[in-house]
Amino acid sequence: MAHQQDHDQGDPVVAAIERVLSVEHDGVEQLRHGREHAERLLAQARSQAEAIARRADVRISNMHSSYLQKLQRDIDNLAQSGVSAGEQVGNTYDRARLVQAARRVAAKLTGGA
Repeated sequence: MAHQQDHDQGDPVVAAIERVLSVEHDGVEQLRHGREHAERLLAQARSQAEAIARRADVRISNMHSSYLQKLQRDIDNLAQSGVSAGEQVGNTYDRARLVQAARRVAAKLTGGA
């Protein structure tokens, strides 16, 4: 049996098969490392995407809040100017028409129209 093993080690076919198996093993290892690296990159990308989405949500909320505050200031200013104008505004415009106009504007702003 030892004689057969000695003979196999010198056989070029056996050596070629061993080289092929070694290259295949190395390829499998490289593939495994590549897959692990890709999974780490994917996890990092997902984490970054979640962070970007959270920052965007905060910025959108801040912008929305600022817009609502500005809108409220504008409404307050309009109300104040209406009070200072007193009867002149009340006599000049029909209240029902103003309410209808305000409803149309609100519907357009909210997508209802």
